Amino acid sequence: MNKNIKKTIVFLLIFFALLYCTTKILWLPKNSVAYFYDEPKNSLDVIYIGSSNAYAHFNTTLAYNLYGYTTALLSTDSQPFVLTKYLIKESEKYQHPSLYVIDLAKASDLLDSYTGEELRNTIDAMEFSKNRIDAINEALSYKKDISKNEYVNYYFSFLMYHNRYKSIYGNLIKYNTLYKGYLFVKDTTIIQPQDEYIWNKNMTELEEENNIILYSLIDYIKDKNINVLFIVPKRYYETKENEKINQIIKILQENKLTVINFNTLEDFNNIIDFNTDFYNARHLNVYGATKYTLYFAKYLKENYQLQDHREDEKYSSWSTEYERFKKDFNKLTNKNFDELLLEYKKTKI
Repeated sequence: MNKNIKKTIVFLLIFFALLYCTTKILWLPKNSVAYFYDEPKNSLDVIYIGSSNAYAHFNTTLAYNLYGYTTALLSTDSQPFVLTKYLIKESEKYQHPSLYVIDLAKASDLLDSYTGEELRNTIDAMEFSKNRIDAINEALSYKKDISKNEYVNYYFSFLMYHNRYKSIYGNLIKYNTLYKGYLFVKDTTIIQPQDEYIWNKNMTELEEENNIILYSLIDYIKDKNINVLFIVPKRYYETKENEKINQIIKILQENKLTVINFNTLEDFNNIIDFNTDFYNARHLNVYGATKYTLYFAKYLKENYQLQDHREDEKYSSWSTEYERFKKDFNKLTNKNFDELLLEYKKTKI
């Protein structure tokens, strides 16, 4: 091969590698999915996949402090359920967790209801690979307003983000508000009383798209013999959402998969209060998240074989992040988190 051609190829490879890295570091959102890649290989015990309910509800550092197991939140705003299978595939490249927890809150949505930005929240955080391309192809195949000619903009994120230099500062600020994936910002301390949502037991048939995505995920889980727990987070739901999720629960249980619906758990509902534990109709505030984590972290420890790493120096970053969370909580709320835990534990959570 001609030396000049070789030099040109090497130059282009280096150029695109640098462009990709610069885009990833400076312009793409550093969300909970992106944080996943920061963890050492084979160091995670639980992978928790879902939309914003996951990163707003489950405090991974608190779970570690209580029981010593590590949890990654592969969670983004309005995360399309179709991406769940691909996030499992992605995590399997780097980790071999004992359990996957999958949030069903968005499982009844149709892809046409998502904006391009909502799709990108997850896709852009994934490392470039065949798996990422496959995820894009399937997700966009359900979007009637996107032609195949536009797929390239999703394959190569820098085509959309090259002019986002003004958002660099904001992106770095958000990076520092995550605690091992858990999102705690000042707004989550605000209490906005909500009307309590009463779970509807009726069922509505799923759209063909939802069925295809759900059964594809079920087949993948069974084929790979993956240990999975599905959960329905406690929050407000539209009636059709609620009734379609009931249908999804029925299908999962028929396939011998475990589902916990936090909206129908009597002992859990006795400790969560819509008047004090939510910052909007769909998300727990830090007080509700603490109660949820106390309850669910204990359930996971009692029902799954999860390791305790608290005496292992290799996992010291988890303790560090927990202390950072407590410090920020105390500063932002003028309350003491240790005292809050003692108060909640008295209620036998």
